Amino acid sequence: ILSVGMPAHQQMSGGTLLPSLLTLGMKYGEMNIFHRHQDNAGNGAVTFSLANMLNPGSFDLDTMETFVTPGVSLFMALPNASDPFTAFEQMLSAAKQLAAEFNGQLVDDKRNIMTKQTEQHYVSKIREFDRQYRLASIE
Repeated sequence: ILSVGMPAHQQMSGGTLLPSLLTLGMKYGEMNIFHRHQDNAGNGAVTFSLANMLNPGSFDLDTMETFVTPGVSLFMALPNASDPFTAFEQMLSAAKQLAAEFNGQLVDDKRNIMTKQTEQHYVSKIREFDRQYRLASIE
């Protein structure tokens, strides 16, 4: 899980967030959240998803213009149909773009600022999952 959070007393506007998500190739869908699919047209399996940082995590397209949130969370499920490393790189890139666009902070699953070391830790976790998954598939 990666999150993009706004500084204290600031909010992301839904009216600004929606076009940003569409530019990133995300599509509104299942569970009323946004999903990135294997191709830019929204076809193929979901590689990662984006939810509102606040519970229940969903978005309402009818109220996006007036909607505000302190941040969003991006996540991916493993295994998925995509190469997990490519999916993570896409998710990380999207999170960095949103953080830059909204002047937000990119944080990890423990709400610590994302560093190169944290990125490497995530890649190591994905590598270990992938290794175990491949071993289980062989048995």
